[in-house]
Amino acid sequence: MDEDRYEAVLRRVEDLESEVRIWRRAATGLTLAIIALATMGLAIPRGRIVEAQKFVLKDAEGRVRAELGPSDTEKQIALRFKDEIGSPRLTLGVEGESSLLVLSDKSGRPRIGMVTLAEGVPGLTFYDTTGRARAEVGLAREGEASVTLLDARGGPVWKSP
Repeated sequence: MDEDRYEAVLRRVEDLESEVRIWRRAATGLTLAIIALATMGLAIPRGRIVEAQKFVLKDAEGRVRAELGPSDTEKQIALRFKDEIGSPRLTLGVEGESSLLVLSDKSGRPRIGMVTLAEGVPGLTFYDTTGRARAEVGLAREGEASVTLLDARGGPVWKSP
C-alpha cells in the first residue's frame, strides 16, 4: 500500500513540475512580448502624422466606396467617392496646377465639372450622357465672362462674347 501512495505522490509531483514548466514558458513569452511592445512603442513617433500612398475606404461587403490618393497615371491627386458598383460619382482633386470637382452619373461619365486653372481662371462644364462637353461657363484672366454651347461633336454652336 505504501508503494501505491509513493507512486501517486510521484505522479502528482511530475504533473506539478510539468505545469510549472508550462507556466514558466508562458511567463517568459509574455515578458518578451511586453519588452518587444515597449521597444516598438519607443520607435513610433508621437505625432499625429500618418503616411501612406493611398487610403481606401470599403463598405461592409468589401466594395471600395472612397479613395484618397493618386490616380493610376499619377497625374491627379484626388478624393474619389464611388457608388455600390464601383463607379466614381464625385471627384475632388488637384491635377497639375489645376483644382477640380467632378460629379459623374451612375456609369461613371462626368456630368458636371468645375475647374480652376493654374492662372486662377475658373470654369464650369456640363456634359451630355456620352461624356462630351455641351456647355461651358467661365471667366477669362481679365475677369470677362464667357458662355459656350457645344454640339455633339464638341464644336461651338453659340458663344458669348
